[in-house]
Amino acid sequence: MTERFSPPRRADIDWLRVLAFSLLILYHAGMPYVEWGWHVKNAEHWSALQEIMRFVNRWRMPLIFLIAGATIMISLGRRGAGAFVLDRLKRLLLPLGFGMLVLVPPQIYFERRQQGRFEGSFLDFLPQAFDGVYPAGNLSWNHLWFLAYVLALTLALLPLLLWMRSDKGAATLDRWSAVVARWHLVPLMALPLFASQFGLQPVSENRNGLWGDWHGLAFHGALLLFGALLYRNRDLMAWLERARHGALAAGVICFAVLETTFFAAGPIRPGGPEWLAYSALSAANLTAWLIAITGYARRFARPARFLRIATPAVYPFYILHQTVAVIAAFYLTQTSLAVPGKYFATVVLTFLGTGLVYELAVRRLGVLRLLFGMAPQLAAAPKVSPEPA
Repeated sequence: MTERFSPPRRADIDWLRVLAFSLLILYHAGMPYVEWGWHVKNAEHWSALQEIMRFVNRWRMPLIFLIAGATIMISLGRRGAGAFVLDRLKRLLLPLGFGMLVLVPPQIYFERRQQGRFEGSFLDFLPQAFDGVYPAGNLSWNHLWFLAYVLALTLALLPLLLWMRSDKGAATLDRWSAVVARWHLVPLMALPLFASQFGLQPVSENRNGLWGDWHGLAFHGALLLFGALLYRNRDLMAWLERARHGALAAGVICFAVLETTFFAAGPIRPGGPEWLAYSALSAANLTAWLIAITGYARRFARPARFLRIATPAVYPFYILHQTVAVIAAFYLTQTSLAVPGKYFATVVLTFLGTGLVYELAVRRLGVLRLLFGMAPQLAAAPKVSPEPA
């Protein structure tokens, strides 16, 4: 019998994963109460919340992809390519399919209800739940686009990942990593991010829809590789820790310029006259925040009892939370509560509802554990270390 692979745990990665996905839930809970389009909307908006979300929006998903790259490399370990691909299909494709069939239709149903495009119960809606492709139709993966992108990019980058973990590849990367750390070249990762936004976003379409989203694929693929490269090398991680204060200052300055120069002037048109400066400043801002966040995590993250509970729950929480948030917001937007009260109620109900479903059903039932990308059996969490051996 083949021994089940149990990847080692990293406290800094686990803390970042928990915090990043918790932030994602807070972000989605706020979407009904800002001006940007979403599945259900409140009549009034909260401008202060929108400004906070605008700041977070510059780095929240890039951070998640960066951490995903690190975890992919750890999960690959010494396994063969076939075993790794089968594991990724089980961990990503199965929850994606389950989510599209079971968890996303309620989101579309309540969206159509609020839009006045459907009247009746959810059971009445089910026969047309998969008619056509969203937004014109009802079939969608909504927030689960992340799973589709990680799966597609992992399979596309697998030959490179296999070379990176080989003896020759690892030795080559270690030599170059030492050079990058010595000469402070880590911020150059902003260049491919800038090139993708500046060159590919104007010619891309179908955002978060995979096909035609050339910018999304290149941009997030680069972040996956950066995560795999940074977290495999102690020299680079030590550099991130030393650079955290300067990166934080640079991030504050970059975002302040973005806010006062570009965001205050209204939407930026891709390919317009200001596109070059905006793309360059956006890439610099993102890179600074990623360095600062990962550097502080490397400096202060330590194993904790909380991680033993939260780490296995992160993935199911991500898969389930938006359905709970949409349902909660649909009914809260019909109340007379002030907008801040509606937002905080949406946050509480989303975390509470998701937590109850996770604790009472997902965590305890083997079939649901499999469908939510968890290990098929309850098991003690592996030992967590601050950094790799």
